[in-house]
Amino acid sequence: MRILHVETARTWRGGEAQVLWLAQGLLRLGHEVLLLAPRGRLAERAEVEGVPVDILPFLGPWDPRAVRKLMLAVAKWKPHIVHLHTSHAHTIGMLAKLAGVEARYVVSRRVASPVRRGPKYGGWVHRFVAVSEAVRRELSAGGIPPEKVSVVHSGVPVNIISSVPPDERVRDAVDGEVVLGSASALTCEKGHDVLLRAVSFASGTCPGLGLVVAGDGPLRRSLERLREELGLLGKVVFLGFSGRIWEVLRALDAFVLSSRREGLGVSVLEAMACGLPVIATDVGGISEAVSDGETGILVPPDDPEAMGEAMVRLASDRGLREEMGRRAQERAMYFDIDRTVRDTEAVYREVVGC
Repeated sequence: MRILHVETARTWRGGEAQVLWLAQGLLRLGHEVLLLAPRGRLAERAEVEGVPVDILPFLGPWDPRAVRKLMLAVAKWKPHIVHLHTSHAHTIGMLAKLAGVEARYVVSRRVASPVRRGPKYGGWVHRFVAVSEAVRRELSAGGIPPEKVSVVHSGVPVNIISSVPPDERVRDAVDGEVVLGSASALTCEKGHDVLLRAVSFASGTCPGLGLVVAGDGPLRRSLERLREELGLLGKVVFLGFSGRIWEVLRALDAFVLSSRREGLGVSVLEAMACGLPVIATDVGGISEAVSDGETGILVPPDDPEAMGEAMVRLASDRGLREEMGRRAQERAMYFDIDRTVRDTEAVYREVVGC
């Protein structure tokens, strides 16, 4: 099959990683792949790693140049599937369809939030791919027929991640004997303010607790001010964006996710592949990956005390950390990227009818 992927993000986060790994997996299976993406980290990585890329001019979902680019790509390349990976790509696909571009459209949905009814979610979309059952439920609540939705869990390259050597400099950067870590964009939905308050709460019982935060974003300065206000200088370190996040994760004792909403949480899967126990907010599809009390601890969102208590529990019990980490790594095998690729390929075949 010929599969045209459309991605509008310029950054490198979990969703962009999914697109690249999916494209690579489909190429290994013998399919033809073309990625339409704007200049940025994803396009750069794809080109370096041998995935064919065509640059998408993109200043927003209503950019007529982006719509025209998609129209030309479909006319020239005649793909069996056009896979739209973001909300903005979804809009571009809708506009192309309204302009008369006939194709089999597949739309990824990665966030477990209410669906706004309208033409974007009309019958022109052949299949929605939800990254978790939680996302599927939101699509169903938004009126999408069940036969139009397939659940394909996100995946990570488990064997590669688990064999990466740890970057021990991470532990040297923070003042703590037990080092927790988080990896995500510094945005409101990721709840880093709650994370810092949880560390402050836990430090009263576990003064040897430290936290490293990988990722960057618009809230970095305000979070650094909050760190100072809470007296956490030295105990909480912001690493910024890291292109070697697996090495960072491998150096940690446990992983923490404080999100207010998630579809599934690729960073959680990466942490589990590293053999880390996970403390995470029970939002979206997180509970589909993290088994409370088995592979980690689930806490309510926006509850720094509950998260802090979970930190204390893991920080004070090395045996528990190691046992949960072992189970987490075993559970991660279900979310191996090869399974994601095969399941996505099966969706394509259903849509194409072969």
